[in-house]
Amino acid sequence: MYDSFWMESCHPEASGPPPVVLTIAGSDPSAGAGLQADLLTLASLGVHGCTAVTALTVQDSVNVRAYTLVNPENTVAQARAVLEDMSAQVIKIGMLGSAAMVAAVSALLADYPQIPVVLDPVLAAGGGTALAEAGLREALVAQLLPQVTVMTPNGPEALALSGADDLPTAGARLNRQGAEWVLISGGHGEGSELENTLFHGETLQRTFRQPRLPHRYHGSGCTLAAALAAGLALNLAMEEAVGRALDFTHACLVHAYPLGKGQYFPDRFFWARGYREE
Repeated sequence: MYDSFWMESCHPEASGPPPVVLTIAGSDPSAGAGLQADLLTLASLGVHGCTAVTALTVQDSVNVRAYTLVNPENTVAQARAVLEDMSAQVIKIGMLGSAAMVAAVSALLADYPQIPVVLDPVLAAGGGTALAEAGLREALVAQLLPQVTVMTPNGPEALALSGADDLPTAGARLNRQGAEWVLISGGHGEGSELENTLFHGETLQRTFRQPRLPHRYHGSGCTLAAALAAGLALNLAMEEAVGRALDFTHACLVHAYPLGKGQYFPDRFFWARGYREE
């Protein structure tokens, strides 16, 4: 259950500035997913979010209609401007879109090996539109995974990136391919209960179970990855950061609201509207 930790972490009497998370991802004009979802989540959890844009999308609550990738050199220049000016505790990565963008971001990360990396490996929009050009999957596995502290694929993404036939094998294989920790979210499964599985050292470390909610949600994966990045930026150990991120995301979805004709929008500021999770 969502608890008081996050509220305590951003208490106005806390000393010093908030921790910084740099998110490298695509822009969503509906503010349900992408950079906008990351910023809302990070702000809700008392973390200062900075951004480097990888893509401009045309999307709504139903689906992504089109997208244009930013020049990778421009994306990296944005990121370097932030990293050379302030101390970032975590780098969170979302939609990259192309192998060229993967290569550019990988080169950037090589210059900052001390900063933990959270990867949300976006391959498709919630409405089904592919967000990955040819060669992206192979580039993610070969170049980016060895630099990743924790990745947060959903079930289909884990299978696609690992080439495995089942999720336990996929989690272990993604560890072997370089990701230190792998959290496979259970939202694309079946049954009344989600099983979110955390792998480390090619071994299932822990299963986090949550009740399955009735709707489809716009930006739930972005919310989870950003909340995990926030927990790491606030110096939580990995398993605690994962558990709290899952609890926060679940609470956002419990209080999600319909704005358009498609998916529900997570309420990342449910706590500010007087809600209480039952």
